[in-house]
Amino acid sequence: MSDNSYHVLGMHKCDYRQADNPLDWCRSAKLREQLVAEIQVLEQRLANIGAEETGIDYSLQQTCKEMIHSRQQLYLQLQR
Repeated sequence: MSDNSYHVLGMHKCDYRQADNPLDWCRSAKLREQLVAEIQVLEQRLANIGAEETGIDYSLQQTCKEMIHSRQQLYLQLQR
């Protein structure tokens, strides 16, 4: 069973194991920009979940909320 949650949410999965250290201070500005962009996409998706004709998908709604929260926490940690 493959994990298609990133596809459903319109996001791209990033493999940080192959990337340079994502928390390197020289790269933190780029990471912060990426986090803000992802938060905006997730917030828009969250707003659209209830507007879909098929009704509200509560599990997807909760997943969006958790993903937003985790990105906000990482963003705040990078600000320190």
